[in-house]
Amino acid sequence: MKSFIALALVGAASALDNTTFKFMQYLSKQNKSYASLEEFNMRLQNFANVDEFIVQWTANKENTSTVGHNFLSDWTAEEKKRLNGYGGERAVPAEALLHTMDENQSVPASVNWVTAGHVGAVQDQGQCGSCWAFSATGAAAASMSIQYNSTPTYQSQQQLVSCSASFGNQGCNGGWFFYAWNYMQTTAQVAASTYPYTSGTFGITGACDTAKTTPGVVNTQSPTAYYYAGRSNALMQSAVVIKPNSVAIEADQAVFQQYTGGVITSSACGTTIDHAVLAVGYGTDPTAGAYWLVQNSWGASWG
Repeated sequence: MKSFIALALVGAASALDNTTFKFMQYLSKQNKSYASLEEFNMRLQNFANVDEFIVQWTANKENTSTVGHNFLSDWTAEEKKRLNGYGGERAVPAEALLHTMDENQSVPASVNWVTAGHVGAVQDQGQCGSCWAFSATGAAAASMSIQYNSTPTYQSQQQLVSCSASFGNQGCNGGWFFYAWNYMQTTAQVAASTYPYTSGTFGITGACDTAKTTPGVVNTQSPTAYYYAGRSNALMQSAVVIKPNSVAIEADQAVFQQYTGGVITSSACGTTIDHAVLAVGYGTDPTAGAYWLVQNSWGASWG
């Protein structure tokens, strides 16, 4: 099929409609191929729907964010849903401490922990609803980096995915970052090289490899406590000033999935939380206004 696509692109471009031609270019850029003509046609339709959204969004000059094609453009809605593994609204655990701020406390106009050097490289959760594990691990790594003024180092996300079920997480079927921290308080995360991430390839949680973990043993990366910052912008800003925070957002809308830049201000982004990310800063754009800066776990090609 890959050869067929290449030949079609070179030899019959003039006979293709504009959308199909753009799809051919997309396949070449993304290095994608399909097993059958039926799948090709199905993926083409998915791409066409996304392309129509991109054209309409770009034409609206009031939008303050930009969108474009990425690896998700030919995915089905069900495939995209697998990326959103945050388990929805849950009561904050009783063990979570309450973050507070003095009513007279002031915060800086902007914060960016990425440029400060305390946020690691963008990770890729792959085809597994493990965003909660990546967010929890990212928060722990940033906290350690800030505390010791060191380079942030991610520990094993796979360990959280495969081994924290007894704390309430469901592996690739979703979870909660505070449940991940509960696990980390009893069993230290090992190095990512010791317990490599594999669930992203086929979306399989995998059994816990207890030979790589030591229950009851914690290390300096293990959180001694965690805080709930609440939902107000003021409280969240005062928390992010201290360190990056795990947060939950809605990520099942095209304006987020196809995001390429700018500040998302449209209500099209939604408020039904289904995805965990890491809030790594905030600021104010001269055109779009106040914004939050987040690190996603969909790989470096997204955004």
